[in-house]
Amino acid sequence: MRRIALLAIASIVLLLTACATTTETHSTWQTKTGESHPTFRHMYVLVLAEDPAVAATAEKQVRKSLNRRAVEATLASETLGERDTDREAFRAQVESAVKASGADGVMVVSLLKVEERSEYVPPQVDYVPVPSAPMYLGYGPYVGHSYGAIYQPGYYHNAKDYYLQTQVYSVERKRPVWQAQSRSMNPDSLNNGAKGYAKSIVSQLDNDGALKR
Repeated sequence: MRRIALLAIASIVLLLTACATTTETHSTWQTKTGESHPTFRHMYVLVLAEDPAVAATAEKQVRKSLNRRAVEATLASETLGERDTDREAFRAQVESAVKASGADGVMVVSLLKVEERSEYVPPQVDYVPVPSAPMYLGYGPYVGHSYGAIYQPGYYHNAKDYYLQTQVYSVERKRPVWQAQSRSMNPDSLNNGAKGYAKSIVSQLDNDGALKR
């Protein structure tokens, strides 16, 4: 039974690892020399994406991560409505929404590029239950299982990495004050990719002292 429990735990760990998305983030302050770094209590989050569903999913994950740090977030996907195709009109639309939200910071996220690469998946051993003869443990019979091993050879598959740029603007200073580049490595789904990015970017903001404590 101990061996079975250990195998079950190992399977769960492997499953969680497979579903996780690794995101690396590197950031820099864009403040002037000698100028203090601002901190934010309320962030307006705008993800620039051609697909509205992609933008909304990413913005919601960022809000969840900000809320965990007691930072309020207003989402462009919930406040802008239909986005104007004219660049200057869209800028005015965003400025109006930011002002109405009362946010002191604006986070703008855009996709820089998508890079394809070949990734090697190492060999794996999967354990599957094999029915055995009935066993008796004192409180009635039950059907026990032994476990057999199935070997799966390693293989290569195509992976996609997404490179994102994040800029944070200070509403008071009316200019960008913080910037970051993130690399989201081969997310297995939109939701997991957005979750990994949001966790990484908000953690970096927090580490850089950009969030009110």
